[in-house]
Amino acid sequence: METRVQDSHQQLDPSDEALVERVRRQDVTAFSQLYDRYARRVYVLSVTALDRAEAEEIVQEVFLRLWRKADQFRPERGPFGAWFMTIARHHVWDVLRRLHREPSLAAEVIDQLLIESGISVGNVEEEAWSQEMGEAVLHALQGLPAEQRRAIVLAYFGGLSQSSIAQHLGWPLGTVKKRIRLGLQKLRNALAARYGLILIPVEPEAMESTNVRANTTHNEAE
Repeated sequence: METRVQDSHQQLDPSDEALVERVRRQDVTAFSQLYDRYARRVYVLSVTALDRAEAEEIVQEVFLRLWRKADQFRPERGPFGAWFMTIARHHVWDVLRRLHREPSLAAEVIDQLLIESGISVGNVEEEAWSQEMGEAVLHALQGLPAEQRRAIVLAYFGGLSQSSIAQHLGWPLGTVKKRIRLGLQKLRNALAARYGLILIPVEPEAMESTNVRANTTHNEAE
């Protein structure tokens, strides 16, 4: 019985590599599962550089490429997540070059990301507390220097590892770590002053080790 339960779980939660193999055969269900796993990451990656409408368009374009070019993935070269997010990152930069624009991260984008990432709660008091905390984090994020804010949003909302952030923004890895560390310290101080609690880890290494969204990119060399 236990073996059957495990087998059933594996069937319900196939690996990315198994899903992309099915996408090669035009399996719509597998494609939908990959979309559910990665659409938000691609959106966050895009919206840190472009506006929301453009970011939504990039999500569609990147997944359309996956549907048409899934056979280009080579599992022996690395995990699907790293390969796919590299495609997304290159697409974002291609769009920026075509538009002759620099990446930006507007305050309303941060607001939307906080709303979308909110955890649903079961009673009015907890919901009010969650909303208040979200507003406090938004206010604290808006008070950060743009570079620190961009790095933290990519890490927390985009699920990117520090090495992926460095590649995406064109910064040295040491600069990414420093800006995340300084930004987290400022966020911690702002929230601790308001609530008397330490709510965000200080060290970027601690953040990355607990960031389960980035598990497919942690295999990249730092």
